[in-house]
Amino acid sequence: MMATDAAAQGARDQRGRDPYHLASLHRGLEVIDCFASQGSWSLAELAQHLRQNKATLFRVLHTLEQFGYVAKDAASGRYGPGLRLHTLGAAAVHHQTLRWQALPPLQDLAEATGETVHVGILHDGVVVTVQVVDGTRAVRMHSSVGKRSPAHASALGKVLLAQLPDAEVEALLARHGMARFTPNTITTPAALREALHRVRQEGFAPDEEEIELGLRCLAAPITDHAGRPSAALAISAPASRMTPQAVAELLPQVKATAARISRMLGSPSAAAA
Repeated sequence: MMATDAAAQGARDQRGRDPYHLASLHRGLEVIDCFASQGSWSLAELAQHLRQNKATLFRVLHTLEQFGYVAKDAASGRYGPGLRLHTLGAAAVHHQTLRWQALPPLQDLAEATGETVHVGILHDGVVVTVQVVDGTRAVRMHSSVGKRSPAHASALGKVLLAQLPDAEVEALLARHGMARFTPNTITTPAALREALHRVRQEGFAPDEEEIELGLRCLAAPITDHAGRPSAALAISAPASRMTPQAVAELLPQVKATAARISRMLGSPSAAAA
C-alpha cells in the first residue's frame, strides 16, 4: 500500500464512522420505517427485527411516543403509527398537490402579465416558496422553489399570517423577531396587527418595498379542500411598473388565479364564488 493510501486508511480507521451521523436518530428512523411494512409491533418483535437491545429500543419508542410519531395500545402493549405521522404524510401530499396543480394557472398569469408569480406556504413561521414561474420581461424578480422569506415583511407572509389568531402571530413574532430590511419594513407588532386587519378586510396583501427596495408584490390567499387558507399566491414586479394603475389591473387577476387554484384543490368557498 502506498504511503498516501495508508495515511488515508488510517484517518478513516481513526474516525471510525461519519462524524455527522447521529446513531440515536438513526435508530428512531429505523423504527418508524418498520411501520411501512407492518401496522403494529411489540417491543420484542421490533428488537428481534432490528437486532437492537430491548432497553435501548424501549427508550427510542418512548421518545417517539412522546412526540406522537408512534402510539402504544394500552390493552395489547403493541406499537402503531402515531397521528403525527399521518399529519406529516397528509401535509406532504397536500404540498406536492398544491405545487403541481398551481403550475398551469401560474404559467397563464405569468404569460398574461409578464411578471414573476409564485406560491408559498407558512412553515415554522417562515414563508417557503413551493412553486414559481418567472416573468418574461427583461427586468423581473427572480425566485426559486424552496426560497425562505420573512413572514412579517412579505406579501405572501402577511396573507398567511392574517389567517392565524393574534396570539399565534405574536408567538411567531417573539420567536423569529421582526428584522428591518428597508425603511418600509414593518417592525412593530402593533403596526403588523393593523396591516393584518386590512388584509382580512380587503382579501389581499401588498409588499411595498418591505424586503427589497425597488420590488413590490401583491398576494392573495389560496384555500384548500376544507376552505382553509393554507397557501398564498403573489405577483412580483419592479416598483417602477407596480403603479397604482397597474395594481388596479393586476389585483383582479391575482385573486382570480388564486381562486382557480383553490377550486383545483377542491375548496368549497372557491367553488361557491
